Amino acid sequence: MQYIFLNRAPGPQWKQNEPASVTDALFHEPLDAIGVKGTPDRRLGLAFILSYFNGPLDSMEESLRRLLALSEKQDTPVLLALDGENWWGSRPDLWNWFDPSRPGYNPANRQNVEWTGWDPSDAVKIGWRNWGSQIRVLPQPNLASPRFREASRVPLARLAKIIKNWGDSLPDNRRYLYPGIKVGWEASLGINAFYYPDGNRYWEMSPTDASKDPKHGLDMKKDFAGGLTPLGYAALTSKGWKHNGPVTLADQERITADYLDFISGVCRRAGIPRTELFTHSGGQFSPWELHYSHRVAINRNAIPGWSLYGHGPEKAGDLGESLTRAKMEEWCAAEWLPHATTAAEWARAYEDVLSFRRCRFVDLYNWEGIRNKPEAIEGLRRALRPR
Repeated sequence: MQYIFLNRAPGPQWKQNEPASVTDALFHEPLDAIGVKGTPDRRLGLAFILSYFNGPLDSMEESLRRLLALSEKQDTPVLLALDGENWWGSRPDLWNWFDPSRPGYNPANRQNVEWTGWDPSDAVKIGWRNWGSQIRVLPQPNLASPRFREASRVPLARLAKIIKNWGDSLPDNRRYLYPGIKVGWEASLGINAFYYPDGNRYWEMSPTDASKDPKHGLDMKKDFAGGLTPLGYAALTSKGWKHNGPVTLADQERITADYLDFISGVCRRAGIPRTELFTHSGGQFSPWELHYSHRVAINRNAIPGWSLYGHGPEKAGDLGESLTRAKMEEWCAAEWLPHATTAAEWARAYEDVLSFRRCRFVDLYNWEGIRNKPEAIEGLRRALRPR
């Protein structure tokens, strides 16, 4: 069975820490607009992200239970992505090594964030992200920090078990509502929390005003760090893998792959079979040879997934080659959006992805970006028709 998921972006219409925001309307709006739910072998579903370091776990669990209940009520599959990297504002006890006026302050927290050199004095205080426009974000986590990893185990396992137990409770004729669990959210280093040279200075000059920050962002044509400051020194130190020289592309690939193996391993130990678990790696860009190999997402614990923006899998660098070398056929388009302008182009883009190897699902980011595009909705309807 294959799925087409529409990701519901956190924000105005629902918030993971406000269970009351998880309502029938969250499902009705896209489902009513599209008007079809697909076929027994290709179903329409909705996707949601829970960032388990970005709010109270009890509230998050209640939101999750409501989403699962609505899945049954609305007869709509739901894909849950569990993220511990991109948003970790509720764990200042892990990241706050630099601001005594805020909760969690502890200079030892330098070990839990990334560095720009081989000494803890090189720890970063800030990062930047551009998902449409540039914003300041918290420092890039040290993905290999023992404390960061230990803190990840409990919330990740608890949320995964709730989803798994719900899936197992479904009758056989409704098992299609449970597609599995996605872990990671473009896992990478310095991509979604990139760091400008001497970036700490911008925070020190103005902790709350970003108006004088650089704006040029990443230039992925330059190198794997987008022409900015490479990160990974802290993770390499935590692992004991390297203690001198520059951070290389291979270093970042190794760190990211190890982190994805870790979080998928936590889920496996929580009882999630490999066939129900998907990783989501970031860092793959054109020119492909300058950036992460698609091999980063592949491990023994899960089915690999990647972001695909504006191109199909057959044109995504070594994606196919990586699957072949790993003797794998199953994969997923963990985050996806095509450069399509007509309904026919949209429908063709869906087919290009879903017909490549054994694609389990495509997760469109985001419903909010296409809800007012009739051509995108019509293309989706065509992709959901009987074939």
